[in-house]
Amino acid sequence: MIQSVKLFRFLLLSISAIITCSGDSSSGGQTLSSQKTIRSILVAGSLNVDTFLPISRFPSSGENLTLLPNTHPLVDVPGGKGCNQAIACAKLSSSTQQTQQEILRVAFLGQFGNDAASQILQSALTSNNVNIDLCGKSKQHPSGRGYVMIVPDSGEVSAVISPGSNFYGWSKWGVKNPTDNDQQQPNELLTDDEIKQMISPHSLLQLQCEISDLVNKRLASAAKKLNIPVILDVGGEDRHMDRELLQCCDYLIPNETELERLAGHYTDENKDERQQGDDKIETTVQQAIDDIQPLIGQSLHVPTLLQHARRLQKNGANNVLITLGAHGSLLVKKDVSSILYQPSCPLPSGSRVVDETGAGDCYRAGFAVALLQQQCGSYKDVIDDDDEILLHCMKFGSAAGALAVTNKGAVPSIPTLDDVKALLSANGEAAMKCIPRGGADDDAFPFMFGSRINSMKDRLDLVSDSSPTSSPRDWLRRQATIRGLGCVDFNYPQHFHDWDAKEAKQALDEANLVAGAVCLRYPSTFARGAMNHPDPKLRREAIEITKQAAEVAKILGCSEVVVWSAYDGYDYPFQVDYKDKWNQIVEAFQECCDAYPDIKWSLEFKPTDENTRFFTVPSTGAAMLLLKDIDRDNMGLTLDMGHMLMAGENPGQSIAMVGDKLFGIQLNDGYTRLAAEDGMMFGSVHPSLALEAMYQLRQIDFKGHLYFDTFPQRSDPVKEAEYNIQRVKDFWNAAGRMSKSELERIASEHDAIGALELVNQSLREC
Repeated sequence: MIQSVKLFRFLLLSISAIITCSGDSSSGGQTLSSQKTIRSILVAGSLNVDTFLPISRFPSSGENLTLLPNTHPLVDVPGGKGCNQAIACAKLSSSTQQTQQEILRVAFLGQFGNDAASQILQSALTSNNVNIDLCGKSKQHPSGRGYVMIVPDSGEVSAVISPGSNFYGWSKWGVKNPTDNDQQQPNELLTDDEIKQMISPHSLLQLQCEISDLVNKRLASAAKKLNIPVILDVGGEDRHMDRELLQCCDYLIPNETELERLAGHYTDENKDERQQGDDKIETTVQQAIDDIQPLIGQSLHVPTLLQHARRLQKNGANNVLITLGAHGSLLVKKDVSSILYQPSCPLPSGSRVVDETGAGDCYRAGFAVALLQQQCGSYKDVIDDDDEILLHCMKFGSAAGALAVTNKGAVPSIPTLDDVKALLSANGEAAMKCIPRGGADDDAFPFMFGSRINSMKDRLDLVSDSSPTSSPRDWLRRQATIRGLGCVDFNYPQHFHDWDAKEAKQALDEANLVAGAVCLRYPSTFARGAMNHPDPKLRREAIEITKQAAEVAKILGCSEVVVWSAYDGYDYPFQVDYKDKWNQIVEAFQECCDAYPDIKWSLEFKPTDENTRFFTVPSTGAAMLLLKDIDRDNMGLTLDMGHMLMAGENPGQSIAMVGDKLFGIQLNDGYTRLAAEDGMMFGSVHPSLALEAMYQLRQIDFKGHLYFDTFPQRSDPVKEAEYNIQRVKDFWNAAGRMSKSELERIASEHDAIGALELVNQSLREC
């Protein structure tokens, strides 16, 4: 059975009740016990002391940079993948609420150097309750060191590693180093039985690629014979892994770059076998690909990720878990029996990315701790689906990784189990509200999404014959299947002919959605104008309809009314008195604002339309003048990307001009042909303008929701909305990673080339 994406309600079950395994060495400590139980994770790997260098950006080839002003290097910080993951496993396994019946121990196997740094590393491990009895100490080699360049604005890091004793201190294990004078004699080498005895008390083995492959292979081989689960983090040295090591690892965990590099070391020996495997992916998991790709975004190609994973599996790998940073994680199970996708975990409220150094290590440690619980049967009593158990493990790892990026340093940033529980609990309430493919998404994003409800009338051929599709109630029901959608904007009076506002509110509640805004759509009775109709009676009727929309908004539980009139304008010169029409609109809005001071009123301008060739308010600048004349605190603007493009505006500049008077934003794109509103998917035509729009929304601290005003007549409107949601998140996150100092430099110098280079770099991350 293919399991691509599951929304489930078990975020806290395993964390709050840690049921453990016995320490029976014959089975790797994986049997249930009603007595006090002791479990142990053995982490074997590297340990470094790191030096952090804060810089404004990464240097190009041959370039020298100085540190950021008023900063100094942060030196001798414990790190290294093995050290990080051991401490993370210990901190993620110990809760202030843990009972005496529950004991989880963490041991570390590594090689300390012959210098003072080894004392720093030993202290870091033992002070976090990591046992180091299995560790050795090199007589000839210093401790490993990492030199980490970090860009504080974005949290991005790049490092150079000096391996030291991590590579060259394993002579007893048979690792040869031609420069050593004290190579072990054959009778001094560890035997396979000694290694098996060394790891037999442990319940799970965790490895990385910052030590010798020979050591990893000997450990993994012994663990497999003992039926102890093995996790191998591909992070570290880029190197080929032989089939024996891959076969011994239950879970291989690369990021997307490491996956591509590692897969590149292998070739498909049999072309027919390769084609058969590709056909299997095509026929077995195509629906999973279709579901996952919109969530991950277009910067990562899911079929390519699967092809790389399959190549590794053909060469011996079992389960391949691919970490994708802000895009989440993807687990390709052995033989592609399931493909599981877990979105990234939201950062804690008010937090930002500070340093990404240890995030991957915390994810892997979190996954290992949660996996050990499920290997012991901790989830089996409450979750009867193995895929949901694994999704929980991925979720737990994601939460640990998210917390790690909010502080500096690999070890100092490692969260505790209580920290992770609190973050999962904070996000659990939103996840509980989800219905299959609908409701609020639990991704890391500060805004709620809405989408044009009328688009649900498109492509009815994709809807089951038994599903009604003729009314707003039916369209809302279809819209509720959009993954990540949180709110619905209704048109008034267009959507309220067959039901009333109370019935609409009930339908929203049933769909786990809320109302975002009520948008005016005046009937054709007002073809010669609504708020500025030449007939005073019809003008009064239009104003009353506008105020009725506020009443509907209050019943629906929202506080926004958006006014767009298809008819307030003219077609020919001398047709209207411009000042008179302007004043009529000002007075109408003043009346509405005063009658409903608790409603946020906003005007959505448009430069031209087939109904009105020239609108009374045709641009952002004119709309700002209108706000000045209306002079009400509860009056603002809703900007539509397509309308701004039609007006010849740069949306980012318009957003910046409006500032805190921006009450709403409608997202789309278009080719900007004369008088044409294309309603294309967001960022599809003008990606650089889309990126700047997201950046400016950040700058003005926008507080509203995001609404997609698109026209998917020939596309699946549900998938189109899901694509829009993910693309907005991609652009939003890319804008958040842009270097503030570099943007300030570009702006101060009007550096066009620098701006384009920065945009291109950011778009590559989308």
